[in-house]
Amino acid sequence: MKKLLLLLSLLLLTCNAQAQLLEQVTVKEILPTVKSSAESGFAQDAALTHTLFLGIEYQGIRLEMNLDDGKATGWLFRFYSASLDSSVYYVGARVPIIGTQAVKLAIDTLTQYFPVSIGTTGLVEPWVDSDEALQGSKDGGAETFLQGNQDAHVALAFTINNPVQNEYIPQGQYWVFRYAASADTLTCMVHANTGLPFRCLSGNAPKILSIPPTTARIGVKYSYRVNAYGDPTPVYSLSTAPIGMVIDESSGMITWTPTAGQEGQQDVVVVASNNSGSDTQSFQINVQGSATTPTIVSTPTTEAYAGKQYMYQLVANGSPAPVYALAESPQGMLIDGGRGSLFWTPTRAQAAAHQVRITATNAAGSDEQSFTLEVYKEPVIAPVPNQSISADKVFTLDPSVDARPEPTFRLDAGPSGLTIDENSGQISWTPSTAQAGTHVVLFTASNRAGIGQQSFEIDVDGTVGVLPVEMAGSFHITGQFPQPAGDMLTVQLRSRVSEALLVTVHDMLGRTVLQRTWQPRAATAQFTLPLAGLRSGMYTYRVSGSSHSIIRNFVVAR
Repeated sequence: MKKLLLLLSLLLLTCNAQAQLLEQVTVKEILPTVKSSAESGFAQDAALTHTLFLGIEYQGIRLEMNLDDGKATGWLFRFYSASLDSSVYYVGARVPIIGTQAVKLAIDTLTQYFPVSIGTTGLVEPWVDSDEALQGSKDGGAETFLQGNQDAHVALAFTINNPVQNEYIPQGQYWVFRYAASADTLTCMVHANTGLPFRCLSGNAPKILSIPPTTARIGVKYSYRVNAYGDPTPVYSLSTAPIGMVIDESSGMITWTPTAGQEGQQDVVVVASNNSGSDTQSFQINVQGSATTPTIVSTPTTEAYAGKQYMYQLVANGSPAPVYALAESPQGMLIDGGRGSLFWTPTRAQAAAHQVRITATNAAGSDEQSFTLEVYKEPVIAPVPNQSISADKVFTLDPSVDARPEPTFRLDAGPSGLTIDENSGQISWTPSTAQAGTHVVLFTASNRAGIGQQSFEIDVDGTVGVLPVEMAGSFHITGQFPQPAGDMLTVQLRSRVSEALLVTVHDMLGRTVLQRTWQPRAATAQFTLPLAGLRSGMYTYRVSGSSHSIIRNFVVAR
């Protein structure tokens, strides 16, 4: 600080040093000059982090702040450069005739005057000038203090942008004023953005600001650092405490490991004291019994259904309450770690057996539960094209069904003599000539997940000599993959002719969703159907030539 005042005395050499002709100014009145000096003499990216006033006297030079308007005879400005990772102080003052002056200090040595650690976070507009901030401190309690202490003056005032709450100053931008008098002191904080008062702490006596944890457990270490604001630094002690609890008189750190028999409420009174007085904080600690290892006692439901939400509420004993986690699970399954609620909505593509492994963990240990979750899906029957058949000939049809587990089949409506195999679903019929005409067939596939139903028409015509479905002809399909299909389906076939083939794809309602012409180039060939635009479900494709058509079913799974 001697260096600071020596620099101020140099500023006065051009005037009358004995007359102390430094003008009183607010901090923002000289900020532009100081900032310009910092950017040219220190770093282009110089960012203002703090402004500071110190009400001291040295070799006849007195730094003062006017209690009426917040103007001072000199200010310090701290700047930080991110590019240099360095900080520097500037002195700013206004001298008659010469005007506003700014002088850089050689080293950053003023941190002893701050009750908090100096950071690098810059002040952000808006922040109020010193006159408005001084009035805010008066409104918050300083006015009463000044009336009761006629010799009071501002010993310290500074701005700070505090990025993280500490034991003295909350997060945010603040003006801090420390008023000193022969009998007492007062420290006031003002919101720098608005100039509104935040709080005032009177005297040098300590003020405990920290909040204690109020739960503990047998055999588990309890700790609490007591933070008190005071000058000089307070000394900490315990006036009331359970057996075994100790406090570090310098740091305020309380440590304690409860033992058997100390369960329940334990009273604690901590004292922070210095030469000016003391402050006490009283609280109770609820001590719970020793931790016990969790045991999962709930039983899961082991069946889930595609498209429907599966939920399992885990229950585990043990103290403290355990935290739940999934150690093994299918994609998309979630668990609430605190409540133990398990959720999942499987897709049709996930219809299979899945392994699930859950852990419940607390301070004493953990438990694990494993089970197999079977996912079932209700039957989806592929559309069946209308059929044209001849009388007195055996007609069979094998419907394609996507289901888990395998369904059983039932005939709901159909002509006389038509049957359906309960297990395979094969439809069989030998119509008589008397049954010529159109007949509607309705059948159902069902399993534990639900039911699916499909219908189609059979036209019995004595003039039809062959079955149009899957007739032997100039080409036949030898394979298709993958099953189920995703964004595409590849179809393999053999062809004895080189004619162009028409390929159409139909959805479950019989609507055409894709159509293209394909020309085989060899006896054995394959073509690919693009399916990216189709939703999950059952579909049918038909390959048609000049002599016959072939129909196949397939499933799209997303």
